[in-house]
Amino acid sequence: MLTGVGTQHVIPHRPGLCDPWERKSRPSANRSSDVRAGKTSIVLTTFDRYLLKRFFYAFLVCFLGTLGVFFVFDAFTNADEFLKVSPEGEIWPIAKRMGVYYACQAILFLGTAGHVLCVLAVMVVLSMVQRTGELHPLLAAGVPLYRVVLPLVLGVVMVNAAMIANQECLLPRIAPMLQAPRGRDVEYGVNVRPTRDFATHVLISAKRLFPASSRLENAEFVLPVPDIVARLTTLKAKRARFLVDGPDGQSGWLLGGLTPKPDKLTLTGPGRDVVRVGARRTTVFVVSGVTPDQLSDKADTGRFLSTPDLYRRVRNPSQTTRSAHGQVLALHARLTRPLLNVCAVFLVVPFLVRREGCGLVANLAVGVVAMLVTLGLGETCLYLASIHMISADVAAWSPILACGTFATWCAPNVET
Repeated sequence: MLTGVGTQHVIPHRPGLCDPWERKSRPSANRSSDVRAGKTSIVLTTFDRYLLKRFFYAFLVCFLGTLGVFFVFDAFTNADEFLKVSPEGEIWPIAKRMGVYYACQAILFLGTAGHVLCVLAVMVVLSMVQRTGELHPLLAAGVPLYRVVLPLVLGVVMVNAAMIANQECLLPRIAPMLQAPRGRDVEYGVNVRPTRDFATHVLISAKRLFPASSRLENAEFVLPVPDIVARLTTLKAKRARFLVDGPDGQSGWLLGGLTPKPDKLTLTGPGRDVVRVGARRTTVFVVSGVTPDQLSDKADTGRFLSTPDLYRRVRNPSQTTRSAHGQVLALHARLTRPLLNVCAVFLVVPFLVRREGCGLVANLAVGVVAMLVTLGLGETCLYLASIHMISADVAAWSPILACGTFATWCAPNVET
């Protein structure tokens, strides 16, 4: 209360209030706990956890929904193939084979469509929180929209991490089962695609390939003239097995049950370095970089390989230049896909939460179009790189730069 000019107003001290000096005199342990609590509340709040749960729920629903549609369509279309498992018509062998087949296909489907379903789940969550009126109170309280979207971006990063683990760990393990036909287990082998080793010019073919054990049944190795033999020879083997560390640490195929016999081969000087006869004259080791998965007619794209194996495949001189170029594209696309996924999330946000939107349904439709345009741009760049119109690195990074630039340009239009 002021009593006159020049009279100072004295604020009495209250025990419940703390001035800045008293806050500085707090123990350091209390200050550190307050700082940790503040950081925790900034990183992950209750509403953040709520959005994160809804994101995972939406992603799971989208994944199971699209997977179910694929399963039903594929099962009805290829029912005759599954019936070959049990000619007697027993249900249990057919159901067991279908369960194993579609469980492996679900793991492959996650790596194929997971990046699209991530963006779709973000769009569903943002549409639902707008429809229920949960977003506007946060914006009215001064919380930036991109701070609200942060847990959704975190969810996308976590799903991409799961997809990377799926690609690096699970897919290489189940690759033999993914290559097996629907009506036959992997123990019966898969079909073989004749493949030429462009380092030694040996043509490799077989009746059946067993990917799990890296074996060939009734294999044929056509030895070229005059690089390896003096006259054209087809070396037939009842059994062949691929060895990663063969003689002198070289990879190749160990052949047994040979026709003609090894002592009847007319090998040239360089040919003896490629075709090596065993000590007992009953086996032959053919040096080759053609691996068993390259012989399979379903594993030519490298999508079943881990990233280190794909990198080694790119540097393998035994394959064609065209195959190596396609695998370089696949390697670049695999490394840049998580970043493109995050950029696509930031691209669809300005279309879903706009200041002057035409309605929730119209905004959602525009967001879907933006997602499809991003996906189409990426596929177009990969196609142009596959026909050598642009380089592989340009094809991989151009969609990211275009998507990030357009998302930044549209950012001022978001609702605040």
